[in-house]
Amino acid sequence: MFAQAAIITSLFAATVFSAQAQNGGALEAREIITDDARGLISAKGDVEFSGATSRLTADSLTYNQNTQQLTLADGLRLIDENGDTIIAASGVLDNALETGRFDNMRLSTDGSGRLQAKSATRDGAQLALEDAIYTTCPECEKPDGAPLWQIRAARIDYDRAAQNISYAHPRLEVYGVPVFYLPYMAHAGPEVTKRSGFLTPGLAGSNDFGTAIDLPYFFNLAPNYDLTLTPRMSEKQDPFLSGEWRHLTANGRYALTGYMHRPQNELTDDTSRNNRMGLTGDGDFTFGDWALSFAVQEASDDLFFRRYKINSASRLSSNIKASRKMGRHFFGFEAYKFRETLAAEKDETVHSILPTLTHRYDFATPLLGGNLRVDNRLSHRLRKQDVDETRLSSTLDWSWRHITQSGFVLAADNRLTFDAYDFTIEDDDPKKADAEAVDELLSANSTAFTLSYPLERVGTYDRQTVSPKLQLVLADADDGYDAVPHINAATRDLTRSQLFQPLSPKDEASRVNLGMGHELNYADRLTTQFFIGQSYNLSDESFTESSGFGDDKSSLITEAALKSGPLSLNQKARFSDDGGTLLRSQTNLALDFSTFNLGLSHSFYEQGQTASTNNQNADLKEATGRLGWQVPRHWRLDASLRENLETEERVRADAAFTYEDECTIIAIRFDRDYARVGGIEPDTSINFTFTLKTIGN
Repeated sequence: MFAQAAIITSLFAATVFSAQAQNGGALEAREIITDDARGLISAKGDVEFSGATSRLTADSLTYNQNTQQLTLADGLRLIDENGDTIIAASGVLDNALETGRFDNMRLSTDGSGRLQAKSATRDGAQLALEDAIYTTCPECEKPDGAPLWQIRAARIDYDRAAQNISYAHPRLEVYGVPVFYLPYMAHAGPEVTKRSGFLTPGLAGSNDFGTAIDLPYFFNLAPNYDLTLTPRMSEKQDPFLSGEWRHLTANGRYALTGYMHRPQNELTDDTSRNNRMGLTGDGDFTFGDWALSFAVQEASDDLFFRRYKINSASRLSSNIKASRKMGRHFFGFEAYKFRETLAAEKDETVHSILPTLTHRYDFATPLLGGNLRVDNRLSHRLRKQDVDETRLSSTLDWSWRHITQSGFVLAADNRLTFDAYDFTIEDDDPKKADAEAVDELLSANSTAFTLSYPLERVGTYDRQTVSPKLQLVLADADDGYDAVPHINAATRDLTRSQLFQPLSPKDEASRVNLGMGHELNYADRLTTQFFIGQSYNLSDESFTESSGFGDDKSSLITEAALKSGPLSLNQKARFSDDGGTLLRSQTNLALDFSTFNLGLSHSFYEQGQTASTNNQNADLKEATGRLGWQVPRHWRLDASLRENLETEERVRADAAFTYEDECTIIAIRFDRDYARVGGIEPDTSINFTFTLKTIGN
């Protein structure tokens, strides 16, 4: 019987295809019955009807040759070439599968969107749904279960070609409970990756603004550039506006974010300006062999970024850089602008560097077996409070490395620098005579000889390496450097890397450096590292207490690290030269699991052990705790707390609770800043966002 039905089906399918060739239709089924008198064709069992761009499957169908309509009373599945799938309890379609109507239908798109309606009509790419629901959440395991969110409307119109979805009288439901209503709403379809429109609004609250709402609007101006404007409406302030511009060019990319506000109440205490503004941004470009980059941080007043919680940087910096490499030559241009936002500018504070011109050349032929490089640089530094400085320098670097057959590692480095200075200084400045006394040409040289002997032991389960290192640095500089204004403002901070990395010759001192390192790897399950080092001063050079260097010998520095599975521990410490007193330490402990991580950090600086003036009269002790917890399956908690242990005062606390699944992002963020800066008092801010994927992002 099945064989006979198959033969009838095969013969008839060929007949129908021939008759409907102009529409590209073809019918296949286990059983096909024709009624020529009435012009009806009935198909049952694994029915499949193929159109030009769609494929229909059903248990049964009736085709009316006179009206060219397909009637499906026992359910249907219609799959379009783009992956959209319609499932309905019943329906009527034309033989091209382009127009028709459906009852109790569901539409699943390839872009994860889902539509459901009691009835719907289809006309090409247009789909009109009555008493309908839209969501991007996956189907619930329980047949009568409600998704996390859905939009229910009296009517939904879905233009599949233009990817537009519009609603008449929509209401947002969360787990089936109505929470928001609009008379009309529209958004892009699930296949759209970028289009103009409103983004997810954000709710916030703070002392300065009170309750506020952010309403971002995205302008998709072109495939390679766009603009997002975000007005903030609040109960205590006039609207605060921010705008982000992004542009991808043929040569690179850049992004700029601007802020503007007319302050009210306490926000007027920071500045006398009627309008407060800020600008941040960066960019990178390539023009042939040239590389260009820039970064900008600029504000109308010192406390703008901190007041509006954009960033808490104590120093704003803007720069532009250009460079080109031609064979062994390198050419560079740099310009910088700095702005102190908290501390008052001092005499030595550099306001801007404009320009810095650099030429570097790496010689192809080794000299005495070592690599040779020359670096020429011209820089102009401007200071608001004191002397401006122009410096022309030329540096010749030579480096040599060799490993003996017995395993000793030998190294020699030499740096010779020539400097010429010119100063712009007021006639009544007391430093004028010293500046004029600076020789026209100064020179300095430093030579470093380094000897190390790594020793490795390999056992059955472990591998250990001991690395002793000895370095001799010989330095000499013209006495004229002492007359250069603010020459001692160079930053020196003794660390493991700086112990064996000679400074600039004019800042260097003859010294002997000793260090010992140890590494252990046990069965690839436990690794440890330890280093201890010290420097011995051979010159009459004096150093600041915070630098770590000393008139005779430096502080004792140590570094230690341990890692085993999810546990990691590292510490950097500085002790007095005899090792008896802890001067500073930074300790970090972390536990990192797949769904849980915990971090603890502790910092200690004895009085005078930092270059900051905030640490000149008291010790500094701080601790920070961090927690991250991925709660199965979609929830995550992140929190941190920073506290000043010396004063027993909290510095900052924040927490974020986030839910994210295939269709939704819900985030609640809490931030408490305890700092008092200028007229800015401690403040608490709370932000809430509820993002419906494919609608608000």
